[in-house]
Amino acid sequence: MILGMFNLRLHRPFLGVQSLILLLVLCMLGLQAARAQASQDELATSPNTSVASSFLVAPGYLITAYHAVKDRQVIYVAKSRDDVFTVGKIVGFSEDLDLALINSDVAGNPVPIGQWRSFPIGAETFVIGYPKIGNYVSDRRITGGLFNGFQNFGGRQDWFPLSAEIHRGNSGSPVVGADGVVYGVISHKLDAEKVVRAYGDFPQNVNFALKSSELIAFLDLYGVDFKLSSFSPNKTLRPFEVYQRYEDSIFLLLSTSAEAAP
Repeated sequence: MILGMFNLRLHRPFLGVQSLILLLVLCMLGLQAARAQASQDELATSPNTSVASSFLVAPGYLITAYHAVKDRQVIYVAKSRDDVFTVGKIVGFSEDLDLALINSDVAGNPVPIGQWRSFPIGAETFVIGYPKIGNYVSDRRITGGLFNGFQNFGGRQDWFPLSAEIHRGNSGSPVVGADGVVYGVISHKLDAEKVVRAYGDFPQNVNFALKSSELIAFLDLYGVDFKLSSFSPNKTLRPFEVYQRYEDSIFLLLSTSAEAAP
């Protein structure tokens, strides 16, 4: 947030300690505003840069959305937008499932993957990732919602709808249950503007994720050794607990073409 500067008019000449304190306060406000402006500038990305989220499934291996890295030759990952970025490389992908397997020399805690058939309708869902608003990338954020039922959308049986809020940049984010296990990967959201033009109705938070059953089959195909789990209805983590558990597992991913790379 950019801090606004105060337009304060002094009606008397300098009178000593009180005025000096006031002057120091104003200088500090100006410095904070300048720092805030610089911070915002550092978060800007060029139009040629793709922003996505990714998560660690095994030592050195991350999952993200394929559409975010398709035709991109240079990939960087980091746990924070202010952290040191590490080079990543695509070692497997499925365009149909919109999954990409990234190899990168990063440290962290691999997430457990849940068996889809154990995940019930109505279960709480949390999405953790790095949403992008315009050309600016936020730091890691968490949103919550529900797995709100099955829906055969576009003939796809491998997606499921959820009501957690997502934005650009959330592609590749894990969908985490209240038991702290991953049950999906964020793929896309319904285009609300197109729905309004076609049907006159404005859908809210109609988002889709790939089922964990497809993720498990994908990881098996590439021989990735991951943690497998099942839904535990008696284990309920609060949102801040889910967020803290995944601080060391979720990575910001930036990718670009070789021509646009610095």
